[in-house]
Amino acid sequence: MDYIDVAQSFGIVRRRIQALVVEACSDVNLTYSEFAFLMKLYTNEGCSQDGMADSLYLDKAVVTRVIKSLEEKNLLYREQDPGDRRLKRVFLTDEGKALEPMVHNIIRKLISYMAIGMDDKRVHLIMEGFYDISQKLANASYEDVFGMKEARAIE
Repeated sequence: MDYIDVAQSFGIVRRRIQALVVEACSDVNLTYSEFAFLMKLYTNEGCSQDGMADSLYLDKAVVTRVIKSLEEKNLLYREQDPGDRRLKRVFLTDEGKALEPMVHNIIRKLISYMAIGMDDKRVHLIMEGFYDISQKLANASYEDVFGMKEARAIE
């Protein structure tokens, strides 16, 4: 397996997970972005909109659209921060909280399916490795990865 194969494999995994999640959420009419937002909010309820944008690596405009959509579906609401009126904090409604078991079950089933045929040690190693990769890339700049500031073809 070479670098191209690995890059293509990451793309396949991302696209298939997204498609499967959307299909699994069709009964409750959630998009993948809404699903990801709820998944993050279950562990970060009350965080600011900007905090959600930063933690999900999404543009603030995208986060605003997702929040508006989830508000229209009565799954979350916003409140101004009493200590800083510029901040809006995001909270789950009862309906949003009620979806948490479904969200967790979707993730559990996806991971269980991907692990079929692998022993527990290998699954644990892959999960740890994937987490390490995501953490490294989460804070990587162009210069960190490619060793230069200007965008140009890599040799």
